[in-house]
Amino acid sequence: MSTNLSPQLTYLTPFGEDVPLRPAPRTDRVPDPSADPLLRYEPVRDEITGRELLLVSVDPSSHKRPRERARAYTALDNEIMAGVRIARGSGGGPRSELSRLVGYRDDPTEPFALLEPYRGTPLPTVLHRRRLFEEEQARFRDGLFRALSLLHSWDLVHRNIRPENVRWDETDMSVQLCGLTRATVAGVPREAVGSAPWAPHEQRAGTGRCDTRDDVWSAGLVLFQAVTGHDIASSSHLPLDRYPELAALLEGVFERSAERRPGAGTLLTRATGGALPLHTGAGEHLGQGRSRFPEEARRPAGAGPEVSSADTSEGAAHGRETLPTPPGDGGRAKPWGKPLLILLGLAGAAAALFFLLG
Repeated sequence: MSTNLSPQLTYLTPFGEDVPLRPAPRTDRVPDPSADPLLRYEPVRDEITGRELLLVSVDPSSHKRPRERARAYTALDNEIMAGVRIARGSGGGPRSELSRLVGYRDDPTEPFALLEPYRGTPLPTVLHRRRLFEEEQARFRDGLFRALSLLHSWDLVHRNIRPENVRWDETDMSVQLCGLTRATVAGVPREAVGSAPWAPHEQRAGTGRCDTRDDVWSAGLVLFQAVTGHDIASSSHLPLDRYPELAALLEGVFERSAERRPGAGTLLTRATGGALPLHTGAGEHLGQGRSRFPEEARRPAGAGPEVSSADTSEGAAHGRETLPTPPGDGGRAKPWGKPLLILLGLAGAAAALFFLLG
C-alpha cells in the first residue's frame, strides 16, 4: 500500500483494540531487506504517537499475476497470524528474540501489518564483513535456540529459517528471528515450502504434518554457518567431523525424520548445560499430544491408532511393513492346550520306562 494515499488509518492490536495511525515515510531510513519478495517493507513514523514502525504490505507488482497475488496475501496473513499468536501467548510483553507485531489491518483492499523495526543486521551481512568472535558464537547459539523454543512453545512452525531471516545485534550481542511470512501451526498438513538446503526434505516434499522440529533442521544449518563460516548454500557436504563439539550439540538435528530430531528446548538445554534461561510456555512433551488431538478426534470410532513414522524396527528400516500380533484367539492360549501337553509328557515317560525294563 502507499502511505501517501491513506494519511489517516486505523489498525487493530493483537488484542483487538482499534488504534488510529498516521504513517509518514521515513526517507532517512534504508528499507529493511524484504523477508518475502511479494511484500513491501517500509520504515514509517506514526505522526500521532511519534513511534517508528515497519509497515508491511502487498507489493503492487505482485498483482500482475493472480497466483502471485494470492501468495502475497497468504504471506501477509501468515505474518499477522504468527504475530497475534506470539503477542497473546506472551501476554503482550516484548520478546526481543522474535519480531513483534504492533497491529494489523485486515481490509480486503489494502491490508497491512505493523511491526516494530527489526533489530540488528541480517546474518549474511555480518558474515560478509567478519566471523563471529568466540563470545559472540555462544550468545548467538543460545539466542537462536531460545527464539526457536519460544516460537515452538506456541505451536508455531516458522518454515523459513535461513540466514537472511536471522539477525544479529552486535551491540547487545543478541539474536532476532524474523520473516514469519511462511509460518503455520504445528499439526496441519504440510505444503511444499522452501528450498534446499535450508528446508528439510519432508517440508520441501509437502508430506505428512507440520512439526516444530522441521525448523530444527534449518536452525542447525544456520548455526553451523554462523559459527564456522562454512558456506552452506554452495556446499554439498556438511563437515561436522571437523567440529566435534558442535557435532555433539547438533546430534540428531539432521535426521531424515522430524520425529527423530531433538526439539528446540532439548537443544537449548544442551547448549546451556541444563539451565533454561527462561520459561518457554507449554512443555515440549505436550506438543505431540496437542498436534495429534484433532487427528484423533477425526478418526472413526473404534479405529486403532496410526503407526508413527518414527517406528524403526528392522522391517521398517528395510521398507517392509511390520504387523503386530492380531488380537483374538490367535493371541490367547487354548483352554485345552496345557492338559494336552501333560498327557503327551506322561505317554513319553511310560514308553521310555517300557523300553528300559524290556
